[in-house]
Amino acid sequence: MSKWEELDNKLNKYIRLATFPVAIKLLEDPKELENVKFLKKPEEKVALCQLFSYARYYGWTMGCTKEDNICPLAEIAVGFERSHSLFEEGAFFVGRYNETKEAAKKTAASMPKIADGKYTAIVSGALNRIDFEPDLILIWGNSAQIMRIIQGFLWKRGGRIIMSTFCDGVCADTISNAMLTGELQVAFPCLGDRRFGMALDTDLIASIPFGIIDEIIEGMEKTHKAGTRYPIPYQLSTPKFFVKLKKQLDKAKKD
Repeated sequence: MSKWEELDNKLNKYIRLATFPVAIKLLEDPKELENVKFLKKPEEKVALCQLFSYARYYGWTMGCTKEDNICPLAEIAVGFERSHSLFEEGAFFVGRYNETKEAAKKTAASMPKIADGKYTAIVSGALNRIDFEPDLILIWGNSAQIMRIIQGFLWKRGGRIIMSTFCDGVCADTISNAMLTGELQVAFPCLGDRRFGMALDTDLIASIPFGIIDEIIEGMEKTHKAGTRYPIPYQLSTPKFFVKLKKQLDKAKKD
């Protein structure tokens, strides 16, 4: 069993995921894709969230260069493309997510962005099948599963996590912000991830920098032993309906 399969097993022991955890690596040179085993490349332009969905639903290892990506928000967020005046002036958001140009400019300015030109390609794959060391592990799960990840993260640290989002360009929250801060990020799937990436209404996303994955798993293990588990154990209690029904049946038998 590879170390990646072992890691996948540890995660699923504590949160029982419906889809594969997705390993993400940003590449400075697109030629690095040639060294990735089992790699599939899209035959046409795609959005990054679609690559991640192939990995998490089907287990495929998917790679693309900045030329393969068609999502304009993603290319700015991950540094494939330099931010430009049209974006910075709020044109992507005004009339769609924000009422005024001023509000839209604030939204654009708030989006985490990796420095332009640092990376030119990206590869994603199901964690249990990869042969590369990822930068990040992305997990799509329900609120209880993401809760357990947060609890694992805070086991040693204490305190609370801060969630920051404008609910679009989820790659900026899950990839850019995680890479820039090195901290656990929790995000809502954006419209693109829902429409093109098959994210569910019930999904949240946890983005875990690879350097802290062992810390989070240890925290989930310790809190699991302390009784905080997934699935959340329901409290057993006597069904009052059956108590009443049994009394009625006992009375009927006597009569």
